[in-house]
Amino acid sequence: MRFPLICFDLDGTLVDDTVYIWSTFHEHFATDAERRARARDDFYAGRITYRQWFDNDLELLDEAGATRASMVELIRTLPVMPGAVELLGELRRQGRKIAVISGSVDLVVETLFPAEAFDALLINRLTFDASGRLDGGEPTPYDIDRKAEGLQILARREGLSPAQTVFVGDNANDVAVARAAGRSIAFNCKSEDLARVADVVVAEHDLWAVLPHLE
Repeated sequence: MRFPLICFDLDGTLVDDTVYIWSTFHEHFATDAERRARARDDFYAGRITYRQWFDNDLELLDEAGATRASMVELIRTLPVMPGAVELLGELRRQGRKIAVISGSVDLVVETLFPAEAFDALLINRLTFDASGRLDGGEPTPYDIDRKAEGLQILARREGLSPAQTVFVGDNANDVAVARAAGRSIAFNCKSEDLARVADVVVAEHDLWAVLPHLE
């Protein structure tokens, strides 16, 4: 098997009707748009760390009244990408390892996918207190440019080289990991940069269409 490890982005790739779940949360709970934009700009300008950006998002969501129950309710309105269930099932049948490398949150995976769907999750993790209120979490070290490092770590865990991996993603924060993977697939693509570096661009809005490119 040429590609024993298949890695996916989450928002916009395995989950439809959202580009970034953080934006979906903020828009739904009507958080302070100015503070949100300032933190984003500060992160990309190097003035704050990824953890500080993550903590700022949690603070805004908590202030706006987001709870575990209300976040799960929102996530349940998002459809799993057409063809995703079938593709994951086929990859499992073939004996491949399946991973997520994403700047999304673990609550999305827990809500929309069975526990055994993935062998590894490199993703932001949220924690809640006994009443369901946000009380912190653990930001992923493997988002944006560091997604590539995450892929390399997962490959080493399986005794593989990055050349034996596939990454499937949809947006600009997938460019670095697309370059690192043995084969990169731009699916439901929203980034010209990703489309340029990807080995394959899948135009169909059906994740099953990715399967022929994994052989």
